[in-house]
Amino acid sequence: MKNTVALLTVGGLATAASAGGQVIAFTSFENAFVGDQYVDTGDASVDHDLVNNAGQSDVDFLADGVEIGFDSFYFNSRNDVGLTDGDFVGATNFTGTVGAFTDGVQGFELQDADGTMRTTFDTVTSPLGAPRVEFEWSLCLDYFVQETGWESDDRIRIWVDADGTEIDLLNTAGSDIDDLGIEDGWRTAVLNLTGYANVTLMVELESNSGSESLYLDNIVFKTGIPTPGSLALLGLGGLAATRRRR
Repeated sequence: MKNTVALLTVGGLATAASAGGQVIAFTSFENAFVGDQYVDTGDASVDHDLVNNAGQSDVDFLADGVEIGFDSFYFNSRNDVGLTDGDFVGATNFTGTVGAFTDGVQGFELQDADGTMRTTFDTVTSPLGAPRVEFEWSLCLDYFVQETGWESDDRIRIWVDADGTEIDLLNTAGSDIDDLGIEDGWRTAVLNLTGYANVTLMVELESNSGSESLYLDNIVFKTGIPTPGSLALLGLGGLAATRRRR
């Protein structure tokens, strides 16, 4: 059962996070290390935590007092080689696909997991520390889905665990990514977190091709709820917000 939430997704390079409100926690991956292609040294036949390797791009990051931390995990969902064959995942400054990052010069990439790669961000707590309906806060993030020939079993999911309730910002399960109109451009997802105390953001990609990538940037938890009008002022345009209950 999912609670009723408001979800707004729009396209464009400008970011909703700059439209007012006070930042509670954020990352734009500027402080994570960008290095060589990542090669997983774990057993691809077994689900396992991914760890940073010397000289290779960070797939894990410990909060440094400026940017929140994140931790990545591999799931053997395809009985394949996983990330042991070397893949461009983790912190990145490669702009050949995205053109530019929406905040700073670095972002985060999930790609060609030959299985499933999940990145979980540090839990963020409402400044009030407990659910309070009257306190408004929200999550904004930018994502870029590479334009390519996605297979029907490829899957992207971006969601939060909010006080034990899972809320999707993007979930392509059951759909062909090529049919969703979300490729080849930065999009901003905004989620109203009012009434929740502890929120954990998770991002997951299941794919098996080097041309199948998901990029992230400018993840911001902030006070207030950006409105469609404020997004339009930033040059984003806007789609009607949707409310879903399942």
